[in-house]
Amino acid sequence: MQNDWRQIDIRWLAVIASLAVSVSTLLFQGEPNADAYTYVRTAEIFLSDGVVAAYQHYFWATYSILIAAVSWFGIDLFSAGLLVNSFFYALLVFAFISIIREIDDSRPLLLIAAIILLVYPQLNEYRNSIIRDIGYWALSVFALWQYLLFTRTQLTKHALCYCGSLLFAAAFRVEALAYLILTPFSLLLDIRFEPKIRKKLLLKLGGILLTTAIFMSLCLALMGLNIANLFIEFISVYQPFIEAKFTLPEEERALLGSLLFGDHATLYSREYIELFLLVGLAAILLANLFNAIGGPYLTVLLLGYFSKKRMSLERHITTPVIFYILINALILTAFLIITRFLSSRYAMLLCIMLVVFVPLIIQHFYSAIKEPSRRKAQLAFAIFLSYCAIDSYYSFGEEKPYITDSIEWIRENTDTSAKLLTNNHSIAYFSGKVSEYDQVQRNLTEEAIFATGVGDTIAAELTFETKQTLEKSSVSRKIEFLTAFPNEKNQRIVLYKRVNL
Repeated sequence: MQNDWRQIDIRWLAVIASLAVSVSTLLFQGEPNADAYTYVRTAEIFLSDGVVAAYQHYFWATYSILIAAVSWFGIDLFSAGLLVNSFFYALLVFAFISIIREIDDSRPLLLIAAIILLVYPQLNEYRNSIIRDIGYWALSVFALWQYLLFTRTQLTKHALCYCGSLLFAAAFRVEALAYLILTPFSLLLDIRFEPKIRKKLLLKLGGILLTTAIFMSLCLALMGLNIANLFIEFISVYQPFIEAKFTLPEEERALLGSLLFGDHATLYSREYIELFLLVGLAAILLANLFNAIGGPYLTVLLLGYFSKKRMSLERHITTPVIFYILINALILTAFLIITRFLSSRYAMLLCIMLVVFVPLIIQHFYSAIKEPSRRKAQLAFAIFLSYCAIDSYYSFGEEKPYITDSIEWIRENTDTSAKLLTNNHSIAYFSGKVSEYDQVQRNLTEEAIFATGVGDTIAAELTFETKQTLEKSSVSRKIEFLTAFPNEKNQRIVLYKRVNL
């Protein structure tokens, strides 16, 4: 029996562990993240009006359609979203360990790799979030594994899986197309093959890619979706950012210079504002990369890089991984320059690729340690993993029972005919008073408040901007205070009634 247990593929044990963690997340759901309401609303539209209406409402409707499909089994949409995520997390775990297996199939290394990913804090903090990025990560990592299999075996099935996975991933985030198109060029650097064979494999993969893309486009057309229109709609979202010039008008340069440097210094520094902004964007990029990889794993990577006894890895494995890293870095840089903002989750695929090297470095260091010191190394490793596990699965964030309390108060103390204006997604959705709950804005504006009718309820989450709006005399005289949560002294949610003054 013991030998049978040792024969079990570690990848499947890791998948079971990942699913178990996801089930616990499902059983103890917290407040949904803000993006979740967009996906749930799109899923509702799909269930009522079909696939075309879903894509018309939200360009990235594929994720919502999966959520809706799972909800057919009698599960609410938020739970369905977490179930979809649990599948993608399991796929990510399986593919990640499979990539390590292509490097070295030793059982201890695969076990380390499984644990490293399962306790990766920055990755696992998204387990209770309903976001499309998780599907994008999982499918992209799975595609890389299939690509490595194709370069080793030249089998068409692996090329099809590579192309299909990244085309599917592009339905979650369009950046997947960059990996699909650019990664195959790493074949030209594969020293296992003669130059002619490399070009032949590249052409073969390109032909399979083109065939797969045409087939999927035809399938979408049969569903009533126009790829060209969808692409134009996607571009239109970013058009204002693309059209915005990086150079600032003289008035804005003067104002920004005055704010940053003061009235006197701005006379000398104003001409360098664009350079200042560029350096600032670079700092944002580095900060996001650090947040995405996390201190513990970054420390291991730095130790491995600066170690006197570096590991030697197969070039045909590391080159595609490096391609993924560089492609993501280019995407992040372009996105930051165009939109002027960045989220750590946009860098997560890059960091997952870097984490591929973490178990290899740990095993390399451990094998170099002599027997008398190995017990101490095991203890240090156990402490390291324990810290990561706690950081992954124990939330240090503030609980928000005041949101639930405010929803209950609205249900029990407001007229059913009274409309509700709020800047909180949870209140909008669970109160049942806001039909377009996914369109809730972060801050309340004067215009929105003045557009309400007499007797309507206003539930304001006190962001800095919203608080300033409510304190304006033109607004305060048209609203009547009702109550506040968690209490009147410590106000986080404040409820008002619109009055006619």
